[in-house]
Amino acid sequence: MCGNCGTAFEKPYRNFCEGGIDMREYQSHIMEHILKFLHWLEEEGVALDQVYAEGSLASPFPPEDEKDFQKARDIVKFIDEIPGGFFIYRAGGDEQILYANRGLLRMLQCDTMEEFREFTGNSFRGIVHPDELDDVERSIERQIFENRQELDYVEYRIRCKDGSERWVEDYGHFVREKTVGDVFYVFLGDSSEERTRQQTEQRRVLAEALEKANMAVKAKNTFLSNISHDMRTPLNAIFGFTSLARSNIRETETALDNLQQIEKASRQLLDMITKVLDVSALGSAGGPTEVECDLCHVVREAYDFLRPQAREKSISFTLDCSGVVHSGIYADQEKLKQLVLSLANNAVTYTKPGGRVSITLTEEEALPDNYMVYHLKVSDNGIGIGKEYLESVFEPFGREKNSTLSGVHGIGLGLTIAKSIVDMMHGKIDVKSKVNEGSIFTVSLAFHVQPMADASAGEEAGALQAGLRILLVEDNDINREIETELLERIGFIIDPVENGRVALERMEQAAPGDYDLIIMDLQMPVMDGWEASAAIRKLPDPTLAHIPIISLSANILISDQRKAVESGINLCLTKPMEYDALLEGIEKLMGRRNI
Repeated sequence: MCGNCGTAFEKPYRNFCEGGIDMREYQSHIMEHILKFLHWLEEEGVALDQVYAEGSLASPFPPEDEKDFQKARDIVKFIDEIPGGFFIYRAGGDEQILYANRGLLRMLQCDTMEEFREFTGNSFRGIVHPDELDDVERSIERQIFENRQELDYVEYRIRCKDGSERWVEDYGHFVREKTVGDVFYVFLGDSSEERTRQQTEQRRVLAEALEKANMAVKAKNTFLSNISHDMRTPLNAIFGFTSLARSNIRETETALDNLQQIEKASRQLLDMITKVLDVSALGSAGGPTEVECDLCHVVREAYDFLRPQAREKSISFTLDCSGVVHSGIYADQEKLKQLVLSLANNAVTYTKPGGRVSITLTEEEALPDNYMVYHLKVSDNGIGIGKEYLESVFEPFGREKNSTLSGVHGIGLGLTIAKSIVDMMHGKIDVKSKVNEGSIFTVSLAFHVQPMADASAGEEAGALQAGLRILLVEDNDINREIETELLERIGFIIDPVENGRVALERMEQAAPGDYDLIIMDLQMPVMDGWEASAAIRKLPDPTLAHIPIISLSANILISDQRKAVESGINLCLTKPMEYDALLEGIEKLMGRRNI
């Protein structure tokens, strides 16, 4: 109820209740009468404590203001009892404090208003710590200038009477009042405990960050020491067996054995370099690029790739995808394959001859929106991982033992790569392991499932035909000669050129059917592979413009692969040339063209 609507307070309140006045105007109206009340007390020399007790005044309120002053007194008395600080001070001059509640006195450790006035000089400047004052007043002035209608906020230190300091949060509002002039009213909250907690938390975070940084430096130094040793081992083998092969050039069987050892050492060295580059690429790569792919086929490709390595060590290497019904998914096929290879290669590498490694793929029941959760489990009975090392097993440059102690060549990045890919795909990876008993790595990933294919779908493309006409684009003379000879041995017809400009000219002069495929290096002088591929895609003849293009380059970073796809390249392969992968890629691309 609005009560007697004849008072200066009640009329605005009734209008506010009826929607005729906004809240800020009503607040300003209340503040105006509080200030008028405080001004009257100051002129009459009456203390607030005197007006809190009924009938204690020597002279009554002015009759024309009695009801308004009574309500102002009740509001001030309420403000006096709130736990936080509240005060009103003049906006100009010496910033005189017109009113301070008991909460503010308690903050400053003053018992009476007289003690407060003496300690602060009865000025806002006496509340704020001297070191903070200029910045505080500039902040307040700026906020008022930018938006006079809103509360300004600033955090600063105050000085207490015992010499201590406290942090407070200041919420103030500027009011222009006719009776007493421009004033601020301010709410103060004590933020010392929160700030102390934040500082403690910040110190803890910084300490943890420093510890992690020191551990990272230590791990990196260990890694550099290990890789220096591990890379020199295959390099020494390459140089040594090259010298032996040269000495045994007339003894074919011995020379071939030396060449096999050179190839083995070269692959070890290439694997190390590839993993270092993979970690760097994953750290700066964007999100996964989703395409249609067959999950079981991707896993089997990785399995088939590692089978010769497992066979060399007489390891029982098995794959089970029988638990998967929905194999067609949308995912980043290359990263998926890299994930499986990283985990399975780690298992094969650290399993002793005659051991066991298994890859199992299963699926759970469907999720909403046609998603499915899949579980990839790679288990082995290898050397296992120590309990104290399990927590950091996915950290980069980490390895429980160097190759000298473990007898295994590797640089400790395979599991880091796997973890990075899982994180990129918003999945989860767990590990269980016991020393000398083996390890189990389990990856859980959710993928969007493709619609189930019709069982009567068309047959697979036929086998790769000999006589395929290939435009080979390679700037390095030695690489171009080697690749030409090896591809011609398979039965392909090769037209080798030295850069993208010559390749583009060949295609501009060609008739449909002159070439079936282009194998394109990427980094070349005159015109690189990206530019040449993009230009070929713009040729006016649609048959020539849509010729399959395979990039074969040392550029294996994800950003380079993405750029290649944007340039119109159909398939990205890396050097050194893996002929099984190249032939498989050619078969897929040409199969799509019904060759």
